[in-house]
Amino acid sequence: MYTVELEYNHAFIRTLDEKDRHEDVSVIISDDGRVYIMQYNEKTEKNDVIVMSLQQLIDLYSAMDSPEGAFRLEVQRGKQ
Repeated sequence: MYTVELEYNHAFIRTLDEKDRHEDVSVIISDDGRVYIMQYNEKTEKNDVIVMSLQQLIDLYSAMDSPEGAFRLEVQRGKQ
């Protein structure tokens, strides 16, 4: 299950582990191209945070359907 909230300068996505084995993961995609991935860590009682570019997030998504090797993607905005 996941939720999506759209604000004027970012999108906020939260995914929930439906088997309740892992903490929720939140993703904030900001208009300036930064992506924040956060998950609560019970051991430290703080959120673990990863910051990356939108290009890196797209690379990760694309890699799920790629064979072994090195790849470069070109993102073209506004193309359908």
